[in-house]
Amino acid sequence: MKFTIGLFIFFIFSNCTFYDNYEDFDERKKIGKTVFKENMQECEELGHLQASSAKGSKRADEILIDRKRYFLSCMERKGWVSKISKRAHKSS
Repeated sequence: MKFTIGLFIFFIFSNCTFYDNYEDFDERKKIGKTVFKENMQECEELGHLQASSAKGSKRADEILIDRKRYFLSCMERKGWVSKISKRAHKSS
């Protein structure tokens, strides 16, 4: 029961911070929402593939965290910096 409640709270929290909006990332000059959407879709697919191919048994929350981490890493490689991640780096 505690696991179910924890998982429910995690999904509510994670939906607030999935970084799936153009506004969640620093704007790039001369690159618009169309390129962002293409990059986002590619990174989501890559994150899903990488997280689902992880070895060992992981819980759903661990897989979701991995997907987000892979997604953000992919987006950063493409030049999209998350505003939320940037604020977290400044405060630490």
